Amino acid sequence: MIIDSHMHINRIVLDNPQKYINAINNNTNIESVINVGLDINTSNESISIASSNPKFFSSIGIHPLYIADQQLDSLYNLASHPKVVAIGEIGLDSTKNNLTEQKKYLISQIMIANELHLPVIIHSNNCNKIIIDIFEKYVKPKYGCVFHCFQPDLETLKYLVDNGFYISFAGRITYKTAKKSLEVASIVPSNLFLIETDSPYISPEPLRGEINETSNIKYIIQRLAEVRQCSTTEIEQITNANTKRLFKKMK
Repeated sequence: MIIDSHMHINRIVLDNPQKYINAINNNTNIESVINVGLDINTSNESISIASSNPKFFSSIGIHPLYIADQQLDSLYNLASHPKVVAIGEIGLDSTKNNLTEQKKYLISQIMIANELHLPVIIHSNNCNKIIIDIFEKYVKPKYGCVFHCFQPDLETLKYLVDNGFYISFAGRITYKTAKKSLEVASIVPSNLFLIETDSPYISPEPLRGEINETSNIKYIIQRLAEVRQCSTTEIEQITNANTKRLFKKMK
């Protein structure tokens, strides 16, 4: 069975969330999913879904593209829920010109995660080196970290591996242009990578352009098995173990 370590089911990204919840609940190949918050409202929604659906766990956080009018203190109350496994997704995104404000939110949320003994889920859009600089100069995750949808960068990979941090592979690894991602996939240590769909985004080949669903994680597993020259069952076993090691509340 498979764990999708990062996906989004909420009302701001899907017209009919219940349809996708039902699909996951009815899929016997899916063990569990982490439904990732983007702001306080979607974090609340993720907790509500996890409360009534056993396969669902929640992460809570304020995404760098959603920092307007967000109350960081709200994370403390949300984190008390037993199915909240991480703070995220948090990070930096170069498509906006408010990096100074984004950095403040990132630093504050890492500090909250450390205080609450939770790992963090990092969003990094062309900002790997800036985030590592924040880790070294201001605050570093104490209870684990994953760079989700890892943008391939061997220097960053070495830093993350040296610190025992994780990377996660999503649908882009199936694309014909994914040469750097495939290089990373071939060398990352077996104990430091996860798999995700980032549903409803980043549909893998052969479904690009369609709404992505957790069931499509099989294409990511197949590609990783090819690159690492092992079976799909091994990829499932390795990534399930890694996910539960990072997100300890899933055990």
